[in-house]
Amino acid sequence: METENRIITIFTYLVRALLAYVYIPHGLEKLYTKINVQEYIDFKLGQDFINFYLIWEKSGYIWVIGIAQFLGGLFLLFTKTYLFGAVWLLPISIGMFCCHLFITHAQDFLIFDTLVLTMNLYLILLHFRSLTNTFFKPQKTWI
Repeated sequence: METENRIITIFTYLVRALLAYVYIPHGLEKLYTKINVQEYIDFKLGQDFINFYLIWEKSGYIWVIGIAQFLGGLFLLFTKTYLFGAVWLLPISIGMFCCHLFITHAQDFLIFDTLVLTMNLYLILLHFRSLTNTFFKPQKTWI
């Protein structure tokens, strides 16, 4: 049992580090650089995705996403905040996955985003019982 717990702990540290490695630089990139349209064309992401991303950039919403990714990645680095970071990043992970599923149809990005979403869900499901106890407390009445 102790060996199993060690393996889970090491794997969890690895997942946290990988997700932080994904989210921190991508969050900073959104804060400090403008879209390079040619790069997206080279990745064969399509005009729909380029327009979608340009709307985020022109509206300034890209800053919200960038800050959220950067902070979520930082939260993953620390033992006391990594669960919060995983919950924080779950909507972003789902959004990334759905963006490539419904807009770009880019298989390589879809595989990558599936891995990111799976790792994020892994971190959350480790604490499923405590999270359900927190968010779904038994109530005496329906209202």
